[in-house]
Amino acid sequence: MSIFSKIASIFRIWKLKKRRQAVVIRGSCNMCGKCCQEVCLYVGSKWLRTEKQVRKEAIKNPYLNHFKIFGKTDDGFLKFTCTRLNENGTCSDYEGRPLLCKKFPTTSIYFQHGQLPEGCGFRMSTEMDFEKVLDDARETNDGLEYDEYIDSNDSIKIPGKKDS
Repeated sequence: MSIFSKIASIFRIWKLKKRRQAVVIRGSCNMCGKCCQEVCLYVGSKWLRTEKQVRKEAIKNPYLNHFKIFGKTDDGFLKFTCTRLNENGTCSDYEGRPLLCKKFPTTSIYFQHGQLPEGCGFRMSTEMDFEKVLDDARETNDGLEYDEYIDSNDSIKIPGKKDS
């Protein structure tokens, strides 16, 4: 990852926090297989850039043997294609696919300025993080916590109003 890409990723994270947003993945797999035909891989926190790296990591991570190198990106990352694709471009071992494939897509694609394959059934967007909004509402509610509004009978107490 270039220094520019790292800075851009940090900026995206900062911007989301500032706006109280989160990256949300919606949709579902439409079984097109495009995500398997051109993929960059990382192990631990390192992107694979050399064949030597791949051979070394494949000893500890046998799933890497299911991928074949077919080129490099402009940034120097190795591009892989899955060797388990059948003639129509879909997985021949869908139930036994690696965890990497099962978890696709992840929000790391957004933070690394990547894109989902064209025609992918998934989409990414940024939305208001409801949990953060709720936490803020709790903090700004005159210091009263949620459970202070609920009495032992689970009825609502209104601050400043006497019980009848």
